Formats: sequence, structure tokens, C-alpha cells
Amino acid sequence: MAIVALIASLVLPVAHGTGRPRLQALALETATLFRAERVGAVLTGRVRRVSIDGEQRLLIGDGGGRVRIPNDVTLDLLGVKEPWAGRRLVVRFEADGSSSGTVLRLVRGGAGYEIRVNWYTGGVTVVDA
Repeated sequence: MAIVALIASLVLPVAHGTGRPRLQALALETATLFRAERVGAVLTGRVRRVSIDGEQRLLIGDGGGRVRIPNDVTLDLLGVKEPWAGRRLVVRFEADGSSSGTVLRLVRGGAGYEIRVNWYTGGVTVVDA
């Protein structure tokens, strides 16, 4: 019984909430969505956007990509704040690869990551927050 109790004590903390590895994966998944929309803008010659649906906690790209933000993760956003199609615009990528620029911070507990989009180059980076 002691072994079962020990295993249960190790499994329960891991099973609940978003840990640092999952938070990092979420940041990388968000950066991938941003990069895909930038490439899409360059290849199609059309503006591409990523917006946020606050009620569903989804980041949504024009190309159909979606990233769900878990309920226990705080999302802070700097950048474009114009409403668009019932959602809030997060970043806009132009056909030349440039962007409106943004900084999106994902935080859970003491851990955090920033996804930064350079307005001039449209480059996307992920850094510890």
C-alpha cells in the first residue's frame, strides 16, 4: 500500500494544471502559428492575421490554425488592439513579411514565456519571461 500511495502522490501533482514543460510547448505552438501566418502572407501576397477569441480562449489564424490557451494560464498582450470580426486582433502580417508587431506573454505560477513578433521583419522569437 505504501508503494501505491507513493505513486499516487507523484502522479496527482503532475496531472493537474499546466506545468513548465506544457507552458513551454504552448509558447512554441503559438510561435509556430505566428510563423505559419507570416509565411502564408508572403506566399499569397495578402495580409494574414492572428486573432484571439477571449470567450473560447483560442488564438485563431487566417489559415485555420488554432491554439487553445488553458484556463490556468494567464495571457498578457501588447500590440494591436483593434477589434476584428468579433475577436481581438493579436498580430497582422503584411505581404512583404513585416507585421504590426506584438508581445504575447503566457504565465502560469512562477513560469512564463514571451512570444515576440518584430514589427519590421515579422520575425518571431520565444524567450523566458
